[in-house]
Amino acid sequence: MDYEDDEPQDFNDYSDHYEEEEVEEPVYDEQQGESVAILDDVMAGGVGTVPTEINSAERTERITTPYMTKYEKARILGTRALQISLSAPVMIEIDGETDALAIANRELREKKIPLIIRRFMPDGTYEDWKVRDLIVD
Repeated sequence: MDYEDDEPQDFNDYSDHYEEEEVEEPVYDEQQGESVAILDDVMAGGVGTVPTEINSAERTERITTPYMTKYEKARILGTRALQISLSAPVMIEIDGETDALAIANRELREKKIPLIIRRFMPDGTYEDWKVRDLIVD
């Protein structure tokens, strides 16, 4: 077998074999009337786009429990303490308190934290809960 007569093959030409995949842009919901941040549930698992035709705004009844989990509480307190330490406005009277985590904890007890928790369901839908609507142990 003589290899000198064979034409060299280009093994790096993949344009014939693969098509470009279209990437969907994530859909973001804008909250009307309040300036709030939405925290995704810590236990959500994967990251993906949520179908816009089925979301919490169209649902009238709640599926998930009204109790805040310990994971949601930890994330809310950490996020709010970070905001306070970066000079965010405090929603309560602080009475000389300087610890951001203690202030965030008092805000949570008084239900004054302006955040929303987004709980994802296994079917890809979600529920949004305002912190003031949740029961904290």
